[in-house]
Amino acid sequence: MVTEDRSMVCSRQGKEGDAGMITAAHSIFVSQFGMGAAEEVQAWICEHDRHPFIELHLHQHAARGEAPVPDTVIRIPATLLPELKRLVQGLEEQLTAQGLSDEFQTVEQLHLERGPMFAHPSEAEFAQILDFYKIRWQYEPTSFPLQCDAQGRILESFTPDFYLPDQDRYIELTTQKQGLVTKKNRKVRLLKQHYPEVNIKLFYRRDVERLRQKYGGPNAQKNPGNFLTS
Repeated sequence: MVTEDRSMVCSRQGKEGDAGMITAAHSIFVSQFGMGAAEEVQAWICEHDRHPFIELHLHQHAARGEAPVPDTVIRIPATLLPELKRLVQGLEEQLTAQGLSDEFQTVEQLHLERGPMFAHPSEAEFAQILDFYKIRWQYEPTSFPLQCDAQGRILESFTPDFYLPDQDRYIELTTQKQGLVTKKNRKVRLLKQHYPEVNIKLFYRRDVERLRQKYGGPNAQKNPGNFLTS
């Protein structure tokens, strides 16, 4: 449940069905939308056991004089945000296919006008380079679990930026600040340890620059060489 100062007390059901209350440290209220006069969905970012989580709350407003109703909470590891985005995308595609969308008439129109929602402009540029070389690609199609708790719930995962099905290769771009480069290097290393059969290539800023030089300008090379496939 949410207090007046937007701090959060998460609710949970005990083994006998009693409503227990736990306080989440470092909780940040993100947004909400109403489902009527008495219900709203709230989004929070919380930390539990030193791991970040996304929490979706169904919050019910108690009538005057009634006891507060504990929130119904869905807790999703923040590392699975790409999976959550993929789920929402799938919902939109199905609603469109069933003729229930207010924005698109067909799934093809949805894909054409919306396209992938890239996390960074460098990813959009890289996709253009792949299209230029007529290399088929998928954007963030797979999340690989890297760390789980004792109950098997995912605490850390890695979602490479691109998958090239013709080469059976994943591509991860790292053109950001050094701190993010270090984090991505660590995740790629863990991915190779846990999934040695997975073929992945890490592209640094200099690698993307080299492709950009080949791709851009009137003298653009029609073949990227072995840069994407080696």
